[in-house]
Amino acid sequence: MNLNFHQGWVIAFVLFLCFTVTVGVLQYSWGVFVTPLESEFGWTRTEINGSVALFSFTGIAGLIAGPLLDKYGAKPVMVFSIILLGVSLIFRPLITELWHYYFLSLVSYAGMPGTVMLPVGKLIGMWFPKSRGRAMGLTAMGANFGGFIFSNITDPLIEWSSWQNTYLIYGIMFFCLIPLIILSIKDSPSVDLSDLGVMDKDNSLGLSAKEALKTKPFFYLIIALLFASVAYQSVLTQIVPHLENIGIDRTTAGVALGVIAIFGMAGKVLLGYLTEIIPSRYVFIGALIAQIFAMMIMIGAGTGWLLWTFVPIYGIAFGGMGSLIPLIVQDTFGLKNFASIFGLVNFFILPAALLGPPLVGISFDSTGSYSTAFTWISVGFLVACWAFFMAKPTGKFFS
Repeated sequence: MNLNFHQGWVIAFVLFLCFTVTVGVLQYSWGVFVTPLESEFGWTRTEINGSVALFSFTGIAGLIAGPLLDKYGAKPVMVFSIILLGVSLIFRPLITELWHYYFLSLVSYAGMPGTVMLPVGKLIGMWFPKSRGRAMGLTAMGANFGGFIFSNITDPLIEWSSWQNTYLIYGIMFFCLIPLIILSIKDSPSVDLSDLGVMDKDNSLGLSAKEALKTKPFFYLIIALLFASVAYQSVLTQIVPHLENIGIDRTTAGVALGVIAIFGMAGKVLLGYLTEIIPSRYVFIGALIAQIFAMMIMIGAGTGWLLWTFVPIYGIAFGGMGSLIPLIVQDTFGLKNFASIFGLVNFFILPAALLGPPLVGISFDSTGSYSTAFTWISVGFLVACWAFFMAKPTGKFFS
């Protein structure tokens, strides 16, 4: 029994590594390659940045990967997804045309849902329902850890070798994860561990995706997450430009963003733990209210203490959302078909990523400030709070 308990934490650690490499390489190191690609091929920033729009394909890929994961288990889906990610990077040194870059970006985004977005929520829920909030938070910290590591090593690697070899090294990293996944990932313990508080006697409760679609909680949850998810693409990416716009130098703004990431790691564990005491939707409401408060501080922040008041509040509240989203889907619809339902949820909230950033840009261009955009995003967070309150779970799936 102790062996199985230990195996659960081994699984969590492997998932942490998958988060670290996937998010670190595909998101945090992405911008470091922009200048080398621009110099190599003469592509414009607009052409290179256009590949980011392909991130929306993760929503479509999730619709496919989710049901497969529920039916066949996490291991085969994760291995295939990791292969897609590795191949998409290993072949990048061979690109000569912009469409090659777009195609390989599409392949990488197709692999993301089956690597981290879907299996993490299901596996942590199956192995750690008694302490799943903390386990989810610790596992999701891999995203922040990966951001810290790869944002710092990518440029030195490119300078030491080349952008082509750096892509090759990162592709090999993904393939190195495959043996770890094959050896460690297991969908459920072979013995009952409920007496250890590790696993419930029955984790097969929950609605099907078709049943979930017909419920009011699904409708309210989509509204809530649609408005809440705007923070990822429309606030976090604009913090440094906003701070520069109000007179804070770029170095200080960059340091502030890095400190936000550190507090985000703490937020994942703290807010995850709170879901073991308070219903996850109420914890999410608290996180959104804290972000509203933090954004109001940021709007008026100068170079003094107000900036450093904003940083920890926003970092903890924003960072914690990464662990809250899968938990609230589990609480609302159960674990049995979590991956299928979570894939649907991610598909329906894609407009937040597609429409949010352009609207923030339009707002800035017309007013010369981010204040109006941040104010309207805060109003959207209040709508999300109402929707979370209305999204009452369809049953009691976790004790």
